[in-house]
Amino acid sequence: METILGGSRYESIKHNAHWNNVHLDTKFHPEGSDIDTAINHLVDCKEKPTVALLARKKYRTNNYPQYFQRNLFELYNSSKWVRKADMEYRETFNSLYPKTGKARKLLINNESIILNYVKPIEKSFKRTLIKLMSKF
Repeated sequence: METILGGSRYESIKHNAHWNNVHLDTKFHPEGSDIDTAINHLVDCKEKPTVALLARKKYRTNNYPQYFQRNLFELYNSSKWVRKADMEYRETFNSLYPKTGKARKLLINNESIILNYVKPIEKSFKRTLIKLMSKF
């Protein structure tokens, strides 16, 4: 259910993911407010990992890929609070999903699951290979 009493169920998570992406996918270097935005998004990732990762993927743009990587690197290395929030998120994700974490990330990255929508299963050779490999 997307809408609850006129608002979106995950509005703050979507808002934080959107602004985190806006501050990273730009030619400008990160500033102090960008650190707060990144921390807010990582806190969302810690509290609701799957929803936050879906929102991150949904609002990810690819306008300036080289600057995105640069800004991500600068943000991570300039603030110990961002590093701490990132480590807390990763620990939580790994403890919640020790066996299914990789599959969740794969489904999100391949856009098989999009925020508030699940695509129907497509029978393909790639899917058959993944199913076979998962049995080992």
